[in-house]
Amino acid sequence: MGLQPVWVTPLGIFAIVLNGRERYINLARSPLNSAASTALAKNKYVTRRIMERHGVQNIPFTLPRTDAEATAFLAEYETIIAKPIAGSGAHDIHVVTSQAELRVLKTGRYILEKYIVGKEWRYLVLNGHVIGVHRSEYGTSVAEDRPLQRISYSQDAWNPALLESSLRVARILNLTFAAVDYLIEASGSAYLLEVNTTPGLKWFHAPSSGPVVDVARLFLESIVENASAEGQVTPVLVASDPLKAYS
Repeated sequence: MGLQPVWVTPLGIFAIVLNGRERYINLARSPLNSAASTALAKNKYVTRRIMERHGVQNIPFTLPRTDAEATAFLAEYETIIAKPIAGSGAHDIHVVTSQAELRVLKTGRYILEKYIVGKEWRYLVLNGHVIGVHRSEYGTSVAEDRPLQRISYSQDAWNPALLESSLRVARILNLTFAAVDYLIEASGSAYLLEVNTTPGLKWFHAPSSGPVVDVARLFLESIVENASAEGQVTPVLVASDPLKAYS
């Protein structure tokens, strides 16, 4: 793209030359999204509460204030998932099936969700359009180092309902760039899994199978267009993990 990219720091910052000036790409947050929108999407509980208000199909969830509330949620659903409220990258996620497993988790730090068996689909939104879709194959593990395959799909295989839902979710949170993830049961029922404003882009460029989508170029073109219009040094997000995104 003629941007002459070069790393400034080993993790997080690289420079580009735009209109004869050096500008800096920061892997911390996207200027395509406002700070407020990014904060809303980052907090899993807040995201679910907002989606609940708009009638989006949520996975049953709670943020327990007491151990008794956590215990009641486990008793109702028998198998649940505990996720850090602001976690990412499958860090510190737990499948909980017993009170003993629940007791070791700090109440109030984790959002609890019903465990649902299904396939995970990601719809990537940029500037009011879905630009890529893939399905993740994790097996049954939720561990950080779990086996992973990502299968990319061409536009004719995109689910129209999920496509429209993804655009709606992005509009609700006022996100220009976001990955909207769904969990699809064998019956076809779809649940919003999470909204990610720092998605890794590697798997769109190098899927396990299916069409390759040059989403990084589309993203950078949007960034360059923004920066050129504003004439500012622009900190932007490319991915949550630069080594994974560019390896």
